[in-house]
Amino acid sequence: MRLTISLEKGIVVVVPESMSQRRIAKLIPEFVKDKQRWLSEAIEKLQAREQLRPVIEQCPLPEKITLHALGHVFSIIYGSLSATEGCFLPKAEGSLTLRYLDDYKLEIRGDFGNKKRVFALLETFFKDYARFYLKQRLDQLSKEANLPYNRLTVRAQKTRWGSCSSKKNINLNYRLLFIEKELLDYILLHELVHTVHMNHSKAFWIFLESLMQDARSRDRQVNRLTRDLPCWIFYK
Repeated sequence: MRLTISLEKGIVVVVPESMSQRRIAKLIPEFVKDKQRWLSEAIEKLQAREQLRPVIEQCPLPEKITLHALGHVFSIIYGSLSATEGCFLPKAEGSLTLRYLDDYKLEIRGDFGNKKRVFALLETFFKDYARFYLKQRLDQLSKEANLPYNRLTVRAQKTRWGSCSSKKNINLNYRLLFIEKELLDYILLHELVHTVHMNHSKAFWIFLESLMQDARSRDRQVNRLTRDLPCWIFYK
């Protein structure tokens, strides 16, 4: 069973098709009770994101974007430059074009009066950027902890930093690039431990703390991260 929460659907418990109605009725109340901490944290994140939504139009177009996890700082140029510099990967969103120039410089050309299109374009670029760097770091931690996983997917998740399926497939949020490296490592290791323990049982925490002694302290810090992210990330 797994639990999801969203503003559109509320709290949803997803159960295997093979589970009988009688067993579902017996297990769901206990399952939801065990997830109270996760629910509280997820609701807090949703509320924080919703507080930002009304002011998206007041969110300025970013001129610099800092990826704290990597120590990379991108500068963004809006307007028209000659497209002859070096190698770049053009990405389009409506009438906008984004180009990576060099030395962490991005150029956005076109009609950038529609901020949501600009923000969507930036999200697309940094999701691609995250796929390489997050996999690189995840593979390193996987090898060090001897915790192999199957496949990595990078998304723009609304309420989760990451997740791990029973098939040892790991999903990560591209927004991890924007948090401190120590907290990034905690989240990656957290998901890797889920390849052994699929819940947040006592055994899970004992194992995780054997790999990272201050895991619970970092977990508390992670719960407050949403409010520190740049406003453009919450455009949708």
